[in-house]
Amino acid sequence: MMDEPAFSLSEGGRLQSTLTKFGLSGGARGRGMLIGMLLVIGWLPLVVLSAAAGTAVGGVDHPLFSDLGTWARFLVVVPIMIMAEPVADRILTIVIELFRRAGLIREADRPAFEAAVVRAQRLATSDAVEVVLLLTALAIPHLLVASLPHLGSEPAWFGTLAEGRTDISAAGHWYAWVSLPLVQFLELRWLWRIVCWWSLVWRVSKLDLAWVAAHPDGAGGLGFLAWSPRAFRTVFFGFSALAAATVSNRIQYGGESLLDARGPIVAFIVCECMLLLAPQFFFVGGLVKARYSALAGYGLTGIAMTREFDRHWTAPPPASGAKLLDSGQSSAMIDYTGVYGQVKAMRPVAISLREVAGILLPVAAPFAPLLLYQYSLK
Repeated sequence: MMDEPAFSLSEGGRLQSTLTKFGLSGGARGRGMLIGMLLVIGWLPLVVLSAAAGTAVGGVDHPLFSDLGTWARFLVVVPIMIMAEPVADRILTIVIELFRRAGLIREADRPAFEAAVVRAQRLATSDAVEVVLLLTALAIPHLLVASLPHLGSEPAWFGTLAEGRTDISAAGHWYAWVSLPLVQFLELRWLWRIVCWWSLVWRVSKLDLAWVAAHPDGAGGLGFLAWSPRAFRTVFFGFSALAAATVSNRIQYGGESLLDARGPIVAFIVCECMLLLAPQFFFVGGLVKARYSALAGYGLTGIAMTREFDRHWTAPPPASGAKLLDSGQSSAMIDYTGVYGQVKAMRPVAISLREVAGILLPVAAPFAPLLLYQYSLK
């Protein structure tokens, strides 16, 4: 049983309290109701308004039901952003608890560690920050014309651009004022939570950690930190799905090719991986220092042990084989050699290449179907 309350980047603040009060948070049922409510607010009016204008399934070059970006926002991103919260909190709670119990945090630094944990949770659920994020989400669609799926001269469900004048439909106005800000607010909240997690890990990395250089995890006892990107992996799958759908719209309706989008796609994947993996590198200095310090200490001990071993077994008269087999010195040397090898193989980061691959796959997977624009399935 944990001595401290569960760590959470999503539980707290007036918005979350309001959702909990109305049964729209907590268990799967409550979150399912919240997703349904968001779809009713953000997605259903688009269908109704587009159907009334005759642009839902046809009537224009770019009807609503063929807009993959809109589908991705409401049927992929919104459910992911809501359902990922308890999963992320559960994983990060385990990581924080292991920091407490692994012995890495010295007793003198325990108050600083707990203060950093509380600060991260408070910032992640700050009412003031959520107001700023909401205002930002409302402003983005009106500052960036590119926020619309593809505003061109061809008629679309959200409007058209004719003779230099933008003509936005009723569905387009709802999309710009309600639907887009709704999804972008959820996305911005997650990006802010990641920033808060970064700040917490950064503060922990500045503590005088009690490294265990010979730890079997190959990361000085910090191997459990490699689990933290899994908390955000599903969220970034949603980001990638939305980006892939946007690229698909540009290829299908904007006249672009997959080769034109190749650079932005690679840059997007790299940025996502950096956001997920950057905290793993905050401890490089401490891990490298611990490795070399341990190698020096174990090396000196190894010299003394080897000299004693040589003196005992090679000095005249030579030792008999039976005596060597009965002695515990040989097994001690073998054990010591194994420990030294473990220290020598210590990584400068907690995460391994295999775990990096497990993160890269879901981030890159949504872009794979785009290859069908360039290559046939056959």
